[in-house]
Amino acid sequence: MRYPTLPLALLLLLFGCSDRHSEGEHKNVAPQRPTSSQFSVDVRLSEAARKKLIDDKETIVVGLYFTGHPKQGTEARYLDIKSGDVDLGNVRQEIHPGETAEFNELNLNADALARIDWQGARFLTNVYSGRRSSKDNLLDCGDYGGSFDPIRGGAIVVDCQLIEEQFPSRSRR
Repeated sequence: MRYPTLPLALLLLLFGCSDRHSEGEHKNVAPQRPTSSQFSVDVRLSEAARKKLIDDKETIVVGLYFTGHPKQGTEARYLDIKSGDVDLGNVRQEIHPGETAEFNELNLNADALARIDWQGARFLTNVYSGRRSSKDNLLDCGDYGGSFDPIRGGAIVVDCQLIEEQFPSRSRR
């Protein structure tokens, strides 16, 4: 695209003009692209997981996947084949045990954002080991997902333990 900022400028202009409308009128306006200082993910490790990751100099990867419900008439090329949602993009951050993943710049696809309905962006977390000490993932982590708006400016806690803690008989083979 020759002028990549033009669609974003038009999208922001659209939002600036939409604040005076009622809730019903907002349904046809694309949600605003998330801005800086969004939120953080605090990975809370079991004692065994913390010890193993530190001893093995292993990292933790925190991935976030953003989607949205499509507006009526959205072209199929914007839709995920399995879910039917619009794929807005994803971000990933690698941290060390005890650190918090800070997500300030999300850079979601502005073209795709214009094709989601009034419900706005949703996200899903995926947390796993960085595979520096092992070719396999070492962690069994909870996930967190839902509407993006309630977590803006806040922190999410994701609990993790070693897979071998969850399935001890598999690690003894």
